[in-house]
Amino acid sequence: MKSQEHKVASKGLKHQVMEQHPSLRSYLPRTSWFSQESLNRWATRFPVTFLKPDQGGGGTGILRIRREGGGSFEVCDRRFCCSVLSSDLYTAVKKKMLPERRYLVQEGIQLAVIRGRPFDIRVMLQKPGGRWVISGMVAKVAAKGQFVTNRCKGGRPLTVERALEEVSIREKREVEEVLRELKQMSLLTAKVLGARFPGLRELGIDVGMDRRGHLWVFEVNTRPRFQLFRKVGQPRLYSRILQTHRRLWIGASR
Repeated sequence: MKSQEHKVASKGLKHQVMEQHPSLRSYLPRTSWFSQESLNRWATRFPVTFLKPDQGGGGTGILRIRREGGGSFEVCDRRFCCSVLSSDLYTAVKKKMLPERRYLVQEGIQLAVIRGRPFDIRVMLQKPGGRWVISGMVAKVAAKGQFVTNRCKGGRPLTVERALEEVSIREKREVEEVLRELKQMSLLTAKVLGARFPGLRELGIDVGMDRRGHLWVFEVNTRPRFQLFRKVGQPRLYSRILQTHRRLWIGASR
């Protein structure tokens, strides 16, 4: 059933829609709904597992679980980490989770780094004239000691071209090759989500790169912020995005 809503808050729902398209499936980390069973299964299966609130942004409420030796796990929020035994994992995680929120369990990806810090890329798409276009892209580098790149958590913006030149991966990829794949994947994502949710007008796709150079879609925001483009030293690009944003939302119900 198609929805005319301008915003889709559920990360799980958007993931399910994208996962149904065979050309997008390889870009999606394995994801399921949180439960005690899924937590134990995923935490023992993957070296790193992330827990994310189904709704919300800014990196708030995200937890990282790292498998350690001897049947113990490191559980981290944005403030501090603690080590727990497998028998105490569920209880420790529940204490750190945001109350009254549904959560997702997601496979942790070993991200490529820039000077030892993980980064990802925000792709901004807009739909002027009924056609999806890429309005801009910007890289976000995590602050020291952080596992999320959000600016409100200390992350800093960087041009995508510079990020791809500086990134450390096992097999170096040509910048133009990565940009071409990034654009094709982003436009396909917009097409797939736009077909299911025709009311969408803007998307902010957060894309990571692992240490092999493979791209991953971590999240798709349907009412994205775009102030990052002003912070990265692209005032003209920011102005164009802002003007298009205003045209798209004139007279629209929010």
